[in-house]
Amino acid sequence: METAPKAPKDVESAFSRSWELLTSNWVIIVPGLIIGFVVGAINYPLLPQTEGYSVGGALTAFSAGVVSVLVNVVGAILSMCYMVGMAGAAWDRGKTTFADGSLAFQRDAGNALTALIGMVVAGVIAAVLALPTLLISILLWFYFFVYTFPAAIVGERPGFAALIDSFRIASRRVGPTLILVVLTCVIFAIGAVIAGILRFVPFLGPIVGAMISQAVLAYVTLVVVGEYLALRDVAAVPPAGVPPSA
Repeated sequence: METAPKAPKDVESAFSRSWELLTSNWVIIVPGLIIGFVVGAINYPLLPQTEGYSVGGALTAFSAGVVSVLVNVVGAILSMCYMVGMAGAAWDRGKTTFADGSLAFQRDAGNALTALIGMVVAGVIAAVLALPTLLISILLWFYFFVYTFPAAIVGERPGFAALIDSFRIASRRVGPTLILVVLTCVIFAIGAVIAGILRFVPFLGPIVGAMISQAVLAYVTLVVVGEYLALRDVAAVPPAGVPPSA
């Protein structure tokens, strides 16, 4: 019988253990760097084609835009599956390889795509409500769906069940989830500032900045995956491969 991945005891240990896992598994940041480079290389020649002022130009711009969207969606799914899948394996065994990310993509790409569609729809609704709610809707969107991709990939939750699981966990475990969301936002902000400054450094600056951005994303992913593993049992979310009880 497949054993459930090891989970942290509390949110504080999730952050500390995630740092240990990241420092011993730097390979987690590599897929995102490669995928980002490939997606950027494909998008670059498409950008001039997205502006057209004649009938033929408009058709070309539309086609280029469709291709660009598809490339970015595939890149996002690949990146999420590899990073979240490798993070889950790191929590389980303490070590991870590219094979863990490849397995996650083969097994859970459909779950990740469905979850992404659900997140986009919910995000559009939150954006529409952002002005009348003074951006509270955006904060709630991030808060309630923070565990969506770990649920879809590590938890192997099909369809929109990943969003439901994330909402259930965040609703029942408010304290740990609130701490998680606040601290990850702070970490993202610090990483973005550092990466933004490095972009002004010639030659190596943008490269180092991209590596730092991926390292921050990998660390946050490890933290969120760890908390998902810790809280899903408390919130009565079944582990991977186990159907919910009737």
